[in-house]
Amino acid sequence: MYSVSTSADTQKIAMLRAAMPAVTRAVYLNTGTNGPLPRRAYDALLAFARSEFEEGRIGQPVFDRFMNLLTETRALVAELLGCALEEIALTHNTTEGMNIALLGLDWREGDELITASSEHEGGLNPAAVLKARYGARVIYTDIGLRHCDPLEALRGALSPRAKAVVISHASWSTGAILPLRELCELAHRVGALVICDAAQACGMIPSNVYDLGVDVYALSGQKWLCSPDGTGALFIRRALLPKIQNTFSGYFSLKQRVTHAATPIEFADTATRYQYAAHYFPSVQGFAETLKWLRDEIGWEWIYRRTHELGQYAYDALAQIDGVNLYLPRDQIAGLLHFTVDGIAPADLTTKLFEQKILIRHVPEPALNRVSTGFFNTEADIMQLTAAIRALRK
Repeated sequence: MYSVSTSADTQKIAMLRAAMPAVTRAVYLNTGTNGPLPRRAYDALLAFARSEFEEGRIGQPVFDRFMNLLTETRALVAELLGCALEEIALTHNTTEGMNIALLGLDWREGDELITASSEHEGGLNPAAVLKARYGARVIYTDIGLRHCDPLEALRGALSPRAKAVVISHASWSTGAILPLRELCELAHRVGALVICDAAQACGMIPSNVYDLGVDVYALSGQKWLCSPDGTGALFIRRALLPKIQNTFSGYFSLKQRVTHAATPIEFADTATRYQYAAHYFPSVQGFAETLKWLRDEIGWEWIYRRTHELGQYAYDALAQIDGVNLYLPRDQIAGLLHFTVDGIAPADLTTKLFEQKILIRHVPEPALNRVSTGFFNTEADIMQLTAAIRALRK
């Protein structure tokens, strides 16, 4: 096999792997579920928790520290997505963001929501709630599945009754990178909003929301952004803030406390109106420090290039194994690739590889195995994977 690493890449990857101990304990090929924590996140999380334990969590300086951390983290996400600070809310995961956006629209019986059967439950289940609660019509397409042209599928599903399109930028279940900009253009022609699940995209591929033309972009911190659990963010285009109403409300939602019948109800002018619950601040600190580490010490362009090149390398390596069936064409994936192995059920393959400290996963529908190529992975990781599969095939 060829190599995709330059000598400079090799030195950089050695530094990264030293900073992410989990990737040296096993062949770590499941960033799409949870990315490895870098030491900078771990140290920041522990330091914040220790400060709370030893010094307490009360007092104006502590409150100011919390508020400044939330703003700093929102600013880091806004920079990553290429949008304004005012358009970012912090959440606890992608699913929370999808619920905020979908349940905040004014649904009426017969309004249509277009999605795909291959979507994650974080988008599918809120859609089902809208059907049950309001009588919305949910239209399921094959977008993301092989042999489906996503633009033709969406074009055929859209109608004047379409209120929203729920779609992923990168499919968790097939690895497909979808033409989000073109899908948004089609949806906007009939006045439908595009609410995007970016759990697998953000940190794996470029995600400039203005360039993409997307209306809502919900992301998680713990996957390709290698941050602690319970972290995430939500982009809502500024012009849509009045249109997406609060399902939940809390400290940040209103401009002032409403204590009397005559008190005007004025919502916050920014996406912070959707931040309704407390955050575990040590995790938020870890999120912020990881975003700075990825930006300053590694570089987003290098991350995107490395992830894609290693995904292509893994694709080519797996394609050489007799009995391995890759789900999508090579040019439709980035760092997520899905496959089956003749004679071995996906769940069984995941278990057998886990026993050899090779960490991948399987997805339920379609039933496939999934490999994630993180920027910290090496060609040697891929070779260990392919050698193990060859041995299991004998």
